[in-house]
Amino acid sequence: MSFQNPYNQSYALQATETLESEACIAKPIEAQRRTFLKGLSASAIALSAMSAHNGSALAQTANRPPNQPESKPMFFTLPDLPYAHDALQPYMSKETLEYHHDKHHLAYVTNGNNLLKGTEWEGKSLEDIVKGSFGKNAGLFNNAGQHYNHLHFWNWMKPNGGGAIPGKLEKAIIDGIGSVDKMKEEFIQAGVTQFGSGWCWLAVKDGKVIVAKSANGESPLVTGAKPILGCDVWEHSYYIDYRNRRPDYLKAFIENLVNWAYVEEMYEAAIK
Repeated sequence: MSFQNPYNQSYALQATETLESEACIAKPIEAQRRTFLKGLSASAIALSAMSAHNGSALAQTANRPPNQPESKPMFFTLPDLPYAHDALQPYMSKETLEYHHDKHHLAYVTNGNNLLKGTEWEGKSLEDIVKGSFGKNAGLFNNAGQHYNHLHFWNWMKPNGGGAIPGKLEKAIIDGIGSVDKMKEEFIQAGVTQFGSGWCWLAVKDGKVIVAKSANGESPLVTGAKPILGCDVWEHSYYIDYRNRRPDYLKAFIENLVNWAYVEEMYEAAIK
């Protein structure tokens, strides 16, 4: 019988040697028994200590999210999609969402957390980080800005999206832009004409709904407006499904994917 004990291997070895001696060496039985019990007792004490130590460590781990520091949890976290990866087909594929959400957005979260450490914006709200780091800390801004944009992007879409626009929001679009059809046309055009990577937007500025576009990870937040709808025109958002047909992607987005109820929520918050 052998006892493996990382805390006190000498006791385990002693117990093993004692048992072997019973079969091979003529020692007084009572002496062997006392030696064996002594080794067994020491092993049990060491194993108990090891178990308590491991139990304490496991309890500490269970009380914090995985892969996060014990005392300083990460500020940015990757949310689950509000629908299955294949729920937006045929307009946005499962493969696109697996790459876009599970890899690209995760990279913004990871890089953003690393770049946030030790800055003046640590502990601030996400909007404050985006607006405060703009023009001051490019690395942090790019990742925080993209994290902000994508947090909303997943909610700006839903299965069987598009369709009728809620009445109050529809009126605000007509008042600000002229008509729903004109809004859709200008929104698509803003996305098509955004050179390189970026976004096209509906936003509220000075109480009016406007169409806008921005480069890279920028958003209307940094121009004094409040975004209420955005479409990602980085190639990773559409190239698997549409290749270079960005206009088709934008049309599919505005007609078949937009969650107008969520846009309305953001509009209500923007005008308060």
